[in-house]
Amino acid sequence: MLFFYYGEDSFRAHQKIQAIVKKFKDKIDPSGQNIQHLDGETITADDFFKAVSVMGFLADKKLIIIKNIFDNKKLTTWQDILIKFLDKQNDTPDENYLVFWQGGKADSRKKIFKRLNKLKFSEEFSKQNPRQLSQWITRHAQAQKKHITPAAVELLISYVGNDLWQLHQEISKLAHFSEEDINDKDVREIVQAKIDDNIFNMIDALGNKDKALTLKLIEEKLNHGVNHQYILTMIIRQFRILIKAKALSKDTKYASALAQALKIPPRIAEKTLAQSKEYSADELKKIYSHLLLLDEKFKTTQNQEKILFTQMIHNL
Repeated sequence: MLFFYYGEDSFRAHQKIQAIVKKFKDKIDPSGQNIQHLDGETITADDFFKAVSVMGFLADKKLIIIKNIFDNKKLTTWQDILIKFLDKQNDTPDENYLVFWQGGKADSRKKIFKRLNKLKFSEEFSKQNPRQLSQWITRHAQAQKKHITPAAVELLISYVGNDLWQLHQEISKLAHFSEEDINDKDVREIVQAKIDDNIFNMIDALGNKDKALTLKLIEEKLNHGVNHQYILTMIIRQFRILIKAKALSKDTKYASALAQALKIPPRIAEKTLAQSKEYSADELKKIYSHLLLLDEKFKTTQNQEKILFTQMIHNL
């Protein structure tokens, strides 16, 4: 049997392939000794044909998973013979199970893509839209015997974005720690810490005058679907705290005192105290005014988030 899965949502593709692996073990090979993983980026024609020609061990067929073959720089030299091989397959359960998995986009211009995309079991896993993502989170929580409130779903998406791998981890943590329904308070308490770390990394980069790294960190969050307004709100919030910390720095030398004065967690106070030393008071005020200006631009401009973030960082 032949399978082709590709697309940016590697989590759902991975789940699909794991289901195939489970079925193969249940029906054909409980030991899993006839499951073979091949690195598509480096595989040669000899590697491939050796794998498909060797008989299974104590089983009449094998499951071979080839990942990221479209990233193979030498694929064009042997894709024609690979296509001829595929053309000769009956694509039935009586043959070896061959799974071609491309993490990310596959080059649709290649001949091998056109051939694989004709398979009966061919599927693209694109990133889900907000409605699909909300439904996925709800189902994922239900699978762990938990109900998650709509407010919690919305907040979780704003924190994590469209990264199903991280969402899977966060929902597992929330299901474990939440006594009843998963609500927005649970999300703030349990998921917030990781978001704060990301914001601190951005602000550290700014403090070190590393504009390239700052933009890279912001772009990563945007590409993962984190709401641009949320990113900006968290940065503004932290710079507001930094300004207060700077004003208190003459009288407040220790993180514990700063935590008490600003009513923030000790861990946040410790990092804030260290960061406040990287800026002068004038620098903090300048950055804060730029952030407020960016906030206004976001309200009047659409689909220009990356450009506006870039302009702001370069103006600092």
